[in-house]
Amino acid sequence: MMQLTYLRQKAHEMNAEIYALYLSARHPEVRWYVPLLLALVIGYAISPIDLIPDLVPVFGFLDDVVLVVLGIHAAYQLVSKNILGQARLQAYEVLSQEGEGATGAYQIIGYTWMLIAALVSIMLYKLLFLTLL
Repeated sequence: MMQLTYLRQKAHEMNAEIYALYLSARHPEVRWYVPLLLALVIGYAISPIDLIPDLVPVFGFLDDVVLVVLGIHAAYQLVSKNILGQARLQAYEVLSQEGEGATGAYQIIGYTWMLIAALVSIMLYKLLFLTLL
């Protein structure tokens, strides 16, 4: 039980840091290349095109992790500490207020994915057994 609480706390901190970086990138005093850098990092992270294909064991995923971490670290270095501190405060305030409402949203998303998985399973089942008959 203690580990689950610790993991929840770390997940909340990571969400707050990501949201704070997003808020600081939208700040008017931040240079234009910081949001561009973050967009490129996020685009690379979700893109199916990689420098090293994911099929290569270990190195296929390692390049993703290294480039994303380096990009986020560079964005942290480019944002002033004052702006980042203000964004962190705002992020913690917003995330602490959304605590109860976010649980309902997570449940809706989870139920939707379960419904989609069930429909796909039924379609695959029918497709496989209709082709075998």
